[in-house]
Amino acid sequence: MNLQHLDLAISFVVILTALSLLVTTLTQTVSHLLGLRGTQLRWGIATLLREIDPKLVERGKFDYARTIAEHVLHHPFISDSAVSGLSSVLTRRWRLANCIRKEELVRILHLLAPEPAANQSTAGDAKTEEPWQKALRASLDKLTRPAADDIVAAMPKLKELKDKDADLAKRVFDSLASAGSEAGGAIDKWFDSVMDRVSQRFTLHVHFCTIVFSVVLAFALHLDAFKLFTRLNGDAELRARIVAGADAIAQKAQDLLPTSTNASPAAYTAAMRLLLVAHTNELKNVSPPATLADFEAGKAWLESRLKAAAISPTDPWIEEYKGLVSQASLRVAAEGFRALLDDKLTLELIPSPYPVPFFKGWSPAGAEFWGTLATAALLSLGAPFWFNLLKNLGSLRPVLAGKMK
Repeated sequence: MNLQHLDLAISFVVILTALSLLVTTLTQTVSHLLGLRGTQLRWGIATLLREIDPKLVERGKFDYARTIAEHVLHHPFISDSAVSGLSSVLTRRWRLANCIRKEELVRILHLLAPEPAANQSTAGDAKTEEPWQKALRASLDKLTRPAADDIVAAMPKLKELKDKDADLAKRVFDSLASAGSEAGGAIDKWFDSVMDRVSQRFTLHVHFCTIVFSVVLAFALHLDAFKLFTRLNGDAELRARIVAGADAIAQKAQDLLPTSTNASPAAYTAAMRLLLVAHTNELKNVSPPATLADFEAGKAWLESRLKAAAISPTDPWIEEYKGLVSQASLRVAAEGFRALLDDKLTLELIPSPYPVPFFKGWSPAGAEFWGTLATAALLSLGAPFWFNLLKNLGSLRPVLAGKMK
């Protein structure tokens, strides 16, 4: 392999990286607009409740499990949405929390279905309590009551038995200890497994969106992978211009791609700037951070600034920052879409003149159709794949150039 071959590969990968970033920003925008993460979490909690207690679903009538799951994720202690005061099909999705811990779920379930006061009449209860709350309260023991409660209740009897027969008491205690190691409510046992399924479903939906946008983009731009590769191979000037912009594309990818904490560094940084703008009086003379890698980094940065300003408690500020991350993610995705579209125009990937009719060349009998389909398949691999490949090829170029000298 010589430097020309490597530059050809890099320029081809740069274009696919830029295009796949455009697909990623479109996917992120749709994901945030439709509240995909929250809706999948709602599905997971509803499935968990439904499977533990089938009575929460009345055949042909109501699915109380789904209603309960939605109320859990809309609860002010859990929901991190800034549109909690609005009510519509979309805003109900946006109000859904994106994550929940097992202990939080159990506590919120108890808060949603409190035991009625002893002095309340049955008629009074009927006026203030929803059917789903009654169904939830009837299921709480099955959902959350740990077997350890029974073990604790047996402790006084065990103490009496120890005074009468120490050997028998020891055997009973060993049996209880063994049972206690497996004790727990049904939610305790199945929560982690269900959350794994939620993550899988969310990933599947996102990948489906990626495939759809890859196909739409490839055919809308009439991007024939075979023609593109041939063009790059025969145009040294274009190839050199694209290779020169490889670092800029790689940096843009690093800013836009989500991290393991479900958002991009640019989103966490933008969310902090929004928070500072909204509280200029309390946080005056505080300069925004250059970059924040994840939510924990933003939380630590904010806590240090609040401590320096003698502001407490910090929890409301952290919650507000958490709620701004989703808004910032959508804004960053939109800005990335606009910037990347400008890059496409610079690279002249949009055909000029544009084919009329727009579906010209889409016939399976023609070579262009299969070249465009190949582009869609390559884009569906996802921006992280092309970003990592671009980094690896970019690191090889100085080595190869040095050897050739």
